[in-house]
Amino acid sequence: MKELFGAKAVRLDGQLCTAKSELSQGMVLEIIPLKERIDHDPIEMPLTIAYEDEDILIVDKASGITMNSKGQVSLANGVAYYFKTHKIYGKVRFLNRLDRDTSGLVVVAKHGLAQHFYQMQMDDNRLEKWYRATVQGRLAQQHEVLELPIRKSADGIHQEVHPEGVMTKTEYEVLHYDAAQDTTDVRIRLWTGKTHQIRVTMAHIGHPLVHDLLYADEGVLESRQSAWGIDEAQCYKGLQQEVTNTAKGQIEDIGKTFALRAYRLVCYHMRTGEQIVIEVQ
Repeated sequence: MKELFGAKAVRLDGQLCTAKSELSQGMVLEIIPLKERIDHDPIEMPLTIAYEDEDILIVDKASGITMNSKGQVSLANGVAYYFKTHKIYGKVRFLNRLDRDTSGLVVVAKHGLAQHFYQMQMDDNRLEKWYRATVQGRLAQQHEVLELPIRKSADGIHQEVHPEGVMTKTEYEVLHYDAAQDTTDVRIRLWTGKTHQIRVTMAHIGHPLVHDLLYADEGVLESRQSAWGIDEAQCYKGLQQEVTNTAKGQIEDIGKTFALRAYRLVCYHMRTGEQIVIEVQ
């Protein structure tokens, strides 16, 4: 706040005010976000904008692009370009993050006040994050709430369920079971936001996401190695190449992205308090 007062960015009933100004009921306090330098290299890329207002931007992220990675083009670069061309003078502040191969809704705060406001909604679960996923096998329960402690594993790549982990909460509902493929479509709500939470949780109960090599169970991994004619190391790297699966008579992509999409987001408007519901296909 000291910086805001110093920049004369705080007004009371339309007049500049100081930290010593007295507030009374009915007064209107206005805070003008400070102009900042964009903190990522602006790189033009196609962006699908699902929603935008004065304070946030919601982007429908494509699968295959990282959120923010050094040495490679990321979503942050595309958002920085959008900010630059639309004269939005702020840092790129992601309020939620998706794995590279997860597609769907990402919320970007246009300024620090919006980041703080919507982070509070995330902390008290008023900001809802919903996903659609396809998992291996048939789930025994039609609906389940799973609370599991998750932490980073010793290899530094995986996350794992462990008694010393951070407690997470994941809720799923079965939408459809495909007997021919032995896969199940599910709708998932994340109540917490641990890295790889959905992937770890579903793999832990024996139903890893389709095409998720990192958390595939041993049976799935072995069957893929046999079908593809590659070793375990290649499976885990998810090489971007195609091989012929003669058993199915079709081409399969080793690097095919797993079936997870952030399709629905619910939050409350920063200025009006009205509920915002955004859904994508």
